[in-house]
Amino acid sequence: MLGLALVLIVLGLVGLFLFPWGGIVVGIVGVVLLIAFLALFARRAETPGP
Repeated sequence: MLGLALVLIVLGLVGLFLFPWGGIVVGIVGVVLLIAFLALFARRAETPGP
């Protein structure tokens, strides 16, 4: 999921030059996925282990 988020952010930046509104949407989806991944990773890290 992290790789997908980073790819979408890069595609959004590249797409920003080719088709501005589409690039913005793809970049925003990538940022949302990155935030979701980081929130999930932080929640998993704070749970105590066995």
